[in-house]
Amino acid sequence: MTTTEPGPFTFMELISRAWQMYRREPWLFLLLTAVTVVPVGILSAIATNAATGSGDLAQAGVILAIALIPAVLLIPVSGAAVAIATVRRLSGDRVGAGAALEQVGIRFWILFGALVLVTLGVIVGLFALIIPGIFLAILWLFAGPVVVIEGKGVRDSLRRSQDLVRGSWWTVFLAFVLIQVVTAIAQLAIGIVGAAILTPLDGTALAWGEGIWSTLTQLLVQPFALIAIAILYADRVLRVDGRLPG
Repeated sequence: MTTTEPGPFTFMELISRAWQMYRREPWLFLLLTAVTVVPVGILSAIATNAATGSGDLAQAGVILAIALIPAVLLIPVSGAAVAIATVRRLSGDRVGAGAALEQVGIRFWILFGALVLVTLGVIVGLFALIIPGIFLAILWLFAGPVVVIEGKGVRDSLRRSQDLVRGSWWTVFLAFVLIQVVTAIAQLAIGIVGAAILTPLDGTALAWGEGIWSTLTQLLVQPFALIAIAILYADRVLRVDGRLPG
């Protein structure tokens, strides 16, 4: 499909475009997000309840660790798949959920390796007076999209992300904070509704209700954040390369 590529986005255009894209095809982005959110939410609820019911601290730690492993493997999938679907739509093309997930699957271990390096770097940076961790988190923010959309390797994806952010770290940081603020407001609003609904419950029923509502909240809100970050990535590529990625 031939189309005129959009120009770089302002902060408010980024938020507006993300909302419009989510609203136009909610089921696509909900499905791509559910691939991660639903199983991670179920594992988290089961592990939390099992650990809480265990009188042995060591056993509780093992239960949580076992649940954490598949969660860590799943976490990169939704963000990468949403990035593919978002960038393709910005260029006037369309890709379904299956095709987006298949593309992620092909690059999964490279994606996982890149995000492991990012996570380790950010954790080390956070221990080093916090600020270095924040700096690296923004510098490597686009490593995931670079892997699945541009086909870069583990180290090259980190370098490419650095190139996209270089000279505009504060701009990317402020855009990322704006995305998180909008997301947090939506989560708070849904949380208030959930608290009212769950008021009659107590004990185990309340614990399960809170877990289900938390998963539902993530499922509804996270697609917007993932779309917005993908648009921010596309914006940086437009500014650096003069064309959309892919």
